[in-house]
Amino acid sequence: MRRAIILLLVFLLAVSCAKEESDDEFSVVAADFPSYDAARAILGETDNLTLLLPPGTESHSYDPTPRDMIKLASADVVVFTGGPSDEWVRTVLSSLDEPPRPFALTEQVPLLFEEHKEGMEEEEEHDHSVHEIDEHVWTSPKNEIVIIKNLSLLLSTVDAKNAELYEKNADAYIARISALDEEIQSVVDNSCRKPLIFASRFPLLYFVREYELDYYAAFPGCAEESEPSARTVAFLIDKAKELSASCILNIEMSSPSIARIIAEESGANVKVFNTLHNVSAADFYAGKDYVDLMGENIGVLEEALN
Repeated sequence: MRRAIILLLVFLLAVSCAKEESDDEFSVVAADFPSYDAARAILGETDNLTLLLPPGTESHSYDPTPRDMIKLASADVVVFTGGPSDEWVRTVLSSLDEPPRPFALTEQVPLLFEEHKEGMEEEEEHDHSVHEIDEHVWTSPKNEIVIIKNLSLLLSTVDAKNAELYEKNADAYIARISALDEEIQSVVDNSCRKPLIFASRFPLLYFVREYELDYYAAFPGCAEESEPSARTVAFLIDKAKELSASCILNIEMSSPSIARIIAEESGANVKVFNTLHNVSAADFYAGKDYVDLMGENIGVLEEALN
């Protein structure tokens, strides 16, 4: 508690100084990679966009520093998920006299509630009567298109002199996402539509709903539990055998140990499925974007569905 109070005092003092020293240059801060990618696609090559979440780190355990809060408070626009993982953003914004314009991804599209499927690990002290919002809206390409359109409108309003550029960039990115969507749909339409088996968390509810796919997973959403119980692992092994699954899926930056156990017991392979919570440092500095990373899932999806 003492550390939190000290950090808050340092933050408030630094923000007041930052506001005085800030210039008229338009700036955008993104709390996470999905937010950053959307803003980057619209803004184009610029030094005026900052990503707070370091590449290669776990997004759900991210703890903002006073420097991060100062960057956020000094921006013109702040882009963030808007779910449980970044509630701190709203807390910071509400503490400011002149907050940046907020843009929450979860406020752009209809939301889904996390669902508890057969075989999933029971969360400790979890009340199933309380429905938790699934914040991973970007995993649906159609949702991502809406997000890009709406963010482009906001950026064009706040930075009107560059509105034409933002609209042009947004249209180009939307065309790429639409092509990606069509390619994924083609893979699904020409598959056996076998249920997908995930050995870890499952932040892909919007994805499977869009393409009408079934799945089994160890945990709903992005549950905090690190490893599933023996009972859950046994269930997934049995399902993999029953379905003659060719591959067991594991989301990026999750330990592959459970996926390997299930794969070994069922005769399947382990494949990584990108959810874009974050990217590796190598992928980030290589400039990989939403279309690149989701595109890497196509071959994996084709194998998993057949």
